[in-house]
Amino acid sequence: MAESLIGSVVNGAYKKTAASQEATKSNTNISTSKTAETKDGGYTEEMFMKLLVAEMQYQDPLEPTDNSQYVAQLASFTQIEAIQAVQADMKNIQGNSMVGKMVALVDDDNVEIHGRVDYVRTDDDGQLLASVNNKEYPVEKIKSIMDETYYNAVLVADTILADIAKLPTAELLTLGDEENVTKVATMINSLDSYTRGFLGEDVTKYMQSLIDKIAELKKIKEKADAEVKQNTTPKTEETNSSTETAENSGAAATTQTTESSDTTEEPETTETSPVQGVDEG
Repeated sequence: MAESLIGSVVNGAYKKTAASQEATKSNTNISTSKTAETKDGGYTEEMFMKLLVAEMQYQDPLEPTDNSQYVAQLASFTQIEAIQAVQADMKNIQGNSMVGKMVALVDDDNVEIHGRVDYVRTDDDGQLLASVNNKEYPVEKIKSIMDETYYNAVLVADTILADIAKLPTAELLTLGDEENVTKVATMINSLDSYTRGFLGEDVTKYMQSLIDKIAELKKIKEKADAEVKQNTTPKTEETNSSTETAENSGAAATTQTTESSDTTEEPETTETSPVQGVDEG
């Protein structure tokens, strides 16, 4: 007959029996084993058998446990094992489905990392590891899986926002910034509606204000250039008129001199008769 687990009171103090002390020691070991096994992935068959043996060993001999209860416990454990196997398979399927997908994870330094999953493998301890950016991380660290179209749209939007942040405000804008403003505006105009949605209406309105400011500055410059040209034109025409008058005066003087030369009389010249030959008699 097994020793009773119930102690006795001696001199006002409760004293455990040897069986009770052994049971307490066994429960402590089981509790420690339970913690370790939970870290490794949950209850195991070995843990269940230890609990079952301890229950049978320290059962009340006056009211022993019914055999049907042991059968029910075995059936429950079998179900737990089956559920754990399904969970492990689902975990592997989920891990394999990540291959080729863009993911976001947090590393040991609490830094968020984005990248594509190259492969997924199971290490010797049964832990599922995913390779991202040529480095392996536990699958549990992956916080989200992103569609590639979504990821590219966010990446382009972040790039455009960074370029906009480098531009001066509308109050400080000059014509020297026209090239950069035009570049960003061209990038925005080339986006599809889905990607442009990540920029927001405020960004679009802000860029439009910069474009309008550039157009205003160009009009001011064109007006100033026209005024400068208009102010310099009369002086040029006056100079040209003076030059033409001088040229006309010179031409008239030259003509008069030529005519005077033509009316001057030339001196008369005496013609000499040719010498006639002498006839021979």
